[in-house]
Amino acid sequence: MQSATADPALHPSSFVSSLLVLWQDPSNRRFVPIGRFAFDGESYSFAYTRAAAKLATFRPLPGMPDVGRLYTSARIPALFNQRVMSSSRSDFPSYARGIGLDPATATPWEQIVHSGGTRAGDTLQFMQLPTVKSGRARARFFANGVKYVPNATLTMDGRTVSVSEDQHERAIGALEPGDRLRLLREDNNPADRYACLIASSVSDLNSESGHTPPNGVQPLPLGWVPRVLSEDIWSLLRASQVSCSVIRVGPPGSPSHQRMVLDLDHPATPGFQFDARGDWQPVVDR
Repeated sequence: MQSATADPALHPSSFVSSLLVLWQDPSNRRFVPIGRFAFDGESYSFAYTRAAAKLATFRPLPGMPDVGRLYTSARIPALFNQRVMSSSRSDFPSYARGIGLDPATATPWEQIVHSGGTRAGDTLQFMQLPTVKSGRARARFFANGVKYVPNATLTMDGRTVSVSEDQHERAIGALEPGDRLRLLREDNNPADRYACLIASSVSDLNSESGHTPPNGVQPLPLGWVPRVLSEDIWSLLRASQVSCSVIRVGPPGSPSHQRMVLDLDHPATPGFQFDARGDWQPVVDR
């Protein structure tokens, strides 16, 4: 399947103004929300979060050494600008279309928003800031751990599942923008007690004939909800089933961390908020 541009009607908003900057801790490989990166249409700003301030293993990013300072500029900070592809490159049009942008109008900010800003071997990722608006919990995110699902033994929804590489690839390749996927608790994940799997509600493909087995339609795991969101998703799952919609699917061979872009748009339970402990809040007063 070719990379697909999302239907604008599926977007929570037409302009994204704030991103979480996630840093991978080399000691345990967990991604931690260490910063808030914003753009108001004219200037850029960056501030470290409370999570960064209390993380012993974290060191400030190059060019932004003061954890307590609000950095503002008319230009993208140099470290983040390294994640922007020049529009003069011959492969820029295909790159822009691959992340759902029009090559003729794509801005540097939009590149970071839509690509997640990740480079090969990098320790930084960017995610649109989840929000609760008009009684709905909204988040856009990349599916995590996609390459680790095939041949793993996973326990979800009270059953144990093992998915082959062919089953996994066929399930992802069949997805279209707007398709709904289930979010399910994973039982006994040693790395994240709140781990949530992203699952397709397709016929169980264990049968070589391809026919639906007697037990009917079974969720097929495709990847994980980012750890930064997993505890919040568990909170929503206590009240009801939770699903997300497909925004974009990359073709086979795409970087696994950019393979699927998904949207959560779910009724918020009374009192629900993302980041209830305030770890995403900036250290400085923005």
